[in-house]
Formats: sequence, structure tokens, C-alpha cells
Amino acid sequence: MNRLLLYSLTALFSLVFCPHSSSAQAKPAQKTYTFLIYHKLAPGYTIQDALPIEREWKTLNQAAVDEGNLEGWYMMVKQFSSNPNPAEYDYVTRIVGRDVNLKGASPAALTRIYGDSAKARMADLQKRDRTVAPVVKIEIWETLDAAYAPGFAPGQTPLMVVDRIRRKDPVTDTENLVSQMKRLSEERIKRNTLAGWDFSALIIPNGSEKGFDRSVAYYVGNLSAIANPGLMEAAGAIMTPQAYKQFRNQIAQTFDVVRQEVYRFMEFTTKAGN
Repeated sequence: MNRLLLYSLTALFSLVFCPHSSSAQAKPAQKTYTFLIYHKLAPGYTIQDALPIEREWKTLNQAAVDEGNLEGWYMMVKQFSSNPNPAEYDYVTRIVGRDVNLKGASPAALTRIYGDSAKARMADLQKRDRTVAPVVKIEIWETLDAAYAPGFAPGQTPLMVVDRIRRKDPVTDTENLVSQMKRLSEERIKRNTLAGWDFSALIIPNGSEKGFDRSVAYYVGNLSAIANPGLMEAAGAIMTPQAYKQFRNQIAQTFDVVRQEVYRFMEFTTKAGN
């Protein structure tokens, strides 16, 4: 898919599901939408061939962030995956906005970057993009809740561990459990054992064949933060071992982890103050 076409399509998507999102009206300042764009390297190309192209996209999306049109753009390379088809895609670009109607850099910003040849340069970028690492699928997620450390930035915590999950009973009310997950993550953030946590719902494309419709992401500096979350230190423990075991059992009884993946941030935009 043409990436510029993505910005146009989101305007149509917003007509489809924005009216159904009552929480968007209740908490407009916290609402974000994430577009996950999955790339498959063409035969003969490596991630090193894709990097110059993504760095050019980074420049364009940084302009959009600076203008307040986007919250962020990230290039994430897959490190581990439980996907039974590991060759499905090689890396993901992630665009975060406050609205499903994504806005890229303004024409004025494109002119500052490319000069009078903006149209030709953009066409060349898209052609190289399709040649080296074509897009194989796109997902749109709505962030339902999140907690991040002050000044959170991927450069400080380069790994993201993602659990793609589904509710074992689709009618189960999970609000209280998710609130507990958030409180636990906030305590870990205070103790510097976690940099961020978010809980999201899949919006498009969402069907039973997908297998999952929710996502939990943990932002960490290394995988030991997942293997040993530091919850039960002798001094000032967040939870006793028994309480933590019960909490994990409750999560396991409520959610099925359909897929787990670990990504490393390779390139990313920054916001003022981070």
C-alpha cells in the first residue's frame, strides 16, 4: 500500500468508528490511535537497505510531530516472535496520532525538506519503499489505557514486548483487571523496572479469524525486566509472592496470549520535552 494513501484512507476510517467510541468523548486528552504498518523485505534486500528509506520517512514524520499533527513515528525491528510464520514480515513502522484521521507533514514542511522538487522526491521515496520493503498488512489500534515514565523515549528503553491477547469470554468485563495491571505498572515505573505500559484494542481489521483483539505492551531496557519484574524485593515489595501468583492466575484465566513479540526501536521521532 502507498503510505501517503494511508493518510487519505484514515479520513474514511474515522467516519466508520469514531461515532462508536464513547470513551473518546470522555477522555479526549488521553486518546491515541496506533497504525502498525508491517513490512516484508523483498528478496535480496536486508534491513540495512531499508534503513535509509525509513530515515527519510522519519524526517517527514518528525516534521509532522513538530507541527503537532502526529504523536510519534517509530521503526521497530522484530527480535523474537511466537508467530508460526516467522517470515510473514521483517519489521514494523508505527504511527501514533490523536485521531484516526492521520495528518502528515504540511506542504510547507515538505517544501522546507525537499525544496521545489518535493513532488518528485516523494514519488521516488515511495518507489524505493515499495521495491525494498513493501507493506504486507496494516492494523489500527486504539489505546484504551497507558502509563509512561516522565520523559519516556525509545532511545532510553529500546525494547518493546507485546502480548497480543483475546478475552477467553468475549462478554467478560475486564475493566477492573486492566486497572490492576496499570497500577502495578505504575509502581514498577516508580521503581525504574519499567519505562512504559499500554493496553490497546484492535479496531481494523478485527474479525474472529484474527485470533486476538487486545494488546498489552511493556517498554523495557532489557529482557530481564520481563523475566524478573522486581515486584517482590524484600524491602518495600509491591506484592507478596502469593498475591503476585494469584494476580497472574487471574490474568491467565481472563486472557489468552495468542502471540508474543519483542521489537527493538531502530529509528524514531522525538517530541519537545522528551
